[in-house]
Amino acid sequence: MDSRISGSASQLRDTGAELGQVPIVPTGTVLVDLAQVFARHETQHVLVQDSAGGLLGIVSADDLQNAMRTTSDAGLTAWHHRAVESLISVALELEETPADKGESLNLSPASEMDCVSIRDGSDLLALMTNEDVLLSWNRLEPALARAATDALTSLPNRAHFERRFQEEWQRASRLGLTLGLLIIDVDHFKQVNDTFGHLRGDMVLAAVAQCCQKQFRSYDLVARYAGDEFVAVTCGCSVEDIDLPIRRLQESIRSLDLRFNDVHVPTSLSIGASVICSGLNQLNANDLLHSADQCLYRAKHSGRNRAYRVELFGNGSSGTPTRVDATPQVVEHAD
Repeated sequence: MDSRISGSASQLRDTGAELGQVPIVPTGTVLVDLAQVFARHETQHVLVQDSAGGLLGIVSADDLQNAMRTTSDAGLTAWHHRAVESLISVALELEETPADKGESLNLSPASEMDCVSIRDGSDLLALMTNEDVLLSWNRLEPALARAATDALTSLPNRAHFERRFQEEWQRASRLGLTLGLLIIDVDHFKQVNDTFGHLRGDMVLAAVAQCCQKQFRSYDLVARYAGDEFVAVTCGCSVEDIDLPIRRLQESIRSLDLRFNDVHVPTSLSIGASVICSGLNQLNANDLLHSADQCLYRAKHSGRNRAYRVELFGNGSSGTPTRVDATPQVVEHAD
């Protein structure tokens, strides 16, 4: 897992008191019981505790809902009896910091100084001593959220997308679900920056981000990938589930009336999409990403302001890239 909290054994045992109102459940708690804990306490997070009293990690309500939504009807009974530790999204790990490191970090030179580090992947977010009020969830949660969020658009950032994309791939592979990926590029964005300035360009990106987020299901992943590119991942989708948000997004962008100094800013998108309907175990996440990128290339080099979608199959073959227009009845196959 990319996100983890580490600290001395005594600190991790005492974390429950520091976190205040966050409920604690033991390992082995099944998910159907976990759902009742979330409902009873009206909380968004639960701590998981091992048999020795140590804290293993944090499970969020979103983790539970996403897992439930992407489980097939046939597998629902087995899903209910999965253990809570299978959904841990932030792991709590033991870490001992020797005295010489404490001194180098201007900490107290006392021997065997225990420290707690808060990390997101390889990035160190904070390092504090026993005397600090470290594991207050009210402080921790915003720090983790900021590390995963694009400041301009408030969408998940690329690092968060890459982690979640792998998780969605593994979930779809395990449950035999389809998986779709869209890459969305703002057409002629450099011209917008050159003509109106980067501040206005940022306003365009923020408006496009809002449009993107509104066209997908609440549990789909929509993120800012890089510059003027956005991505969306949808799990358990059909081809129609991919085409529908594409059409809605195109229509939404075309209806945008962005004006700077009474000058209309024409805005359009090029979109590449790929969906794996079968044989997910025989492919990898890069296959989906590469195919979507190829469709985006086709859209941009055939005039922009259009979308192409392709289906992938487990034997390595793919369907013919298909153009998806905003008007549902106009769907043409590429040459």
